[in-house]
Amino acid sequence: MKEAVESKAANILLERGVIVSVTAPLFLRIFGKKQIHFRIHALSLDTLLRVALAYLKLEIKDNKDFTLSESFELVRDHSKGVSRVVAIAILSKSYKMWLVGLVARFLRNEITSQEMSYIFQLIIVYGGVEDFINTIRLAGATRITMPMNLSQNKTS
Repeated sequence: MKEAVESKAANILLERGVIVSVTAPLFLRIFGKKQIHFRIHALSLDTLLRVALAYLKLEIKDNKDFTLSESFELVRDHSKGVSRVVAIAILSKSYKMWLVGLVARFLRNEITSQEMSYIFQLIIVYGGVEDFINTIRLAGATRITMPMNLSQNKTS
């Protein structure tokens, strides 16, 4: 029950959009803009595909307790990939994808690991993968073009 409430709350947040505020880069602060606000909405199927590809490139397999040195190795190995996933979700339009590297680097410099973790969780856990899996299962179950055996004799 609690998970369903959390899922609904996250879906509502993603439909309205989650606002991420970061300190503006120097060239904007010169003109008086102190903060930049990014809004992350529910992912389109194209964006979900891009996020899935970037997530799979992370190749995160082990889910154990880590020592301090192993934790820093994880940060070293995966921080760029995680920031890339977040940047893809923020940009979300295919004509903006050339900016992914710049936005990912900017986010790594400007937001904390806690904020990055929160955004990453919203994108991965509540980003629509479960809905897509349900759609694929439904499509598999309702294939009307699949040949059927309408005879009364059993086939082996």
